[in-house]
Amino acid sequence: MLRLYLSDEPFNNEIFNGKSHTKNLITLVSPHQAVNATELRKFLDEKYPGNFFKNINYVSVGGEVEIESKQISLITKIIARGSYKSISGDKNAKGEGLVPLSSSLLEGSQKIILPETVHGGIFGKNWYCTSSKVSEWWKKINWK
Repeated sequence: MLRLYLSDEPFNNEIFNGKSHTKNLITLVSPHQAVNATELRKFLDEKYPGNFFKNINYVSVGGEVEIESKQISLITKIIARGSYKSISGDKNAKGEGLVPLSSSLLEGSQKIILPETVHGGIFGKNWYCTSSKVSEWWKKINWK
């Protein structure tokens, strides 16, 4: 949804124009593409596809974890395949317990894939905002 924030066109009677004061857009496991996309997501993909604003450095971070790994929670083991199917159409997709990897990597962005990384704290031990994972993806960004 942050791609909408970058635009200088009105949306819902507001103009955000985030591209006027940022050079980088970093998304952590945002479901950019979805088989059953919401109306807002469909609008974004049509109006501002991929790396639409050329003066912005787009970075998308996605994760991969084995569903049978001992590092993940029971809730992840229960919901992962259903979530992957709902978002990507493929219950056997690679992902981080909630969002399939194919959906979290924005076309035209710098793509960072973190192994052994889950969606959030309830999904397992190693998630995007633990100190070690932040350090891992932060160091890989090609800053603009």
